[in-house]
Amino acid sequence: MPRSARLLMRALVSLAIAGAALFPILFGLATSLKPSAEIAAYPPTLLPAAPTLAHYREIFASGTLGYVWNSLFVSVATVVLCLGVGALAAYPLARFRFRGKSAIMVLIVVVMSVPVASLLIPTYTLVADVGLVNTHLGLILVYSAYQLPIVIWILAAYYQSLPEELEWSALIDGYSRLETLWKIVLPLARPGMIAATLFVVTFAWNDFVVAVTLLSSEEKRTLPIGIYNFLGFYGREWGPLLASAMVATLPILVLFVFLQRYFLAGMTGGSVKG
Repeated sequence: MPRSARLLMRALVSLAIAGAALFPILFGLATSLKPSAEIAAYPPTLLPAAPTLAHYREIFASGTLGYVWNSLFVSVATVVLCLGVGALAAYPLARFRFRGKSAIMVLIVVVMSVPVASLLIPTYTLVADVGLVNTHLGLILVYSAYQLPIVIWILAAYYQSLPEELEWSALIDGYSRLETLWKIVLPLARPGMIAATLFVVTFAWNDFVVAVTLLSSEEKRTLPIGIYNFLGFYGREWGPLLASAMVATLPILVLFVFLQRYFLAGMTGGSVKG
């Protein structure tokens, strides 16, 4: 097969995969811009005949903006806590030799494989015992505990791909280990940090199960719980439901589009020893 034909086939296959992945998002976006009567029309249409922002005005008038701010605060705080602790914890696992290191790495993998739903009851009991139920602090700490193992795993692997000679030079120049980590290692590990950030922010932004378990008051709830409010008991408010779903989806999608280069570098950087 000629090279041009192979390239064309790869492009068509990639386009088909991208179309299949993006179609639900694009269709949801188009539907969120339709009037309610057009959404209920049969057969359904792909594009809105008369685009409207009425559903977006409705969800923000109903308090969705408060859910967005809650999700943003919880997500950012979780990322900061996970990266702060994870960057410090991953460094000795990547650079030092000590007894029990292999067991710790295995334990991290085991913890990563435990389903979040199976931990809800003991998590709620523990958070209730320390008086942090229905608080953003409690939710941030729980999210951080769930996501910290994967942050440590990604950063430790990426640290190992960096040349140790740079750190030895810094130590010879009088830097401490902490200064070496802060001034030498972390700037070079930016792709790994971004990859870990995307994992954490995606979980914290999209989580519903943990948030609905720990948060009871309306003013503290996050965006996924706000979306659930539009499901209704006897019917579905499709316009507001899809509009709020787009508000939840598009920020993460845009984040991945702009940071995908760093994300791929961070995920593959630890696969080759520098």
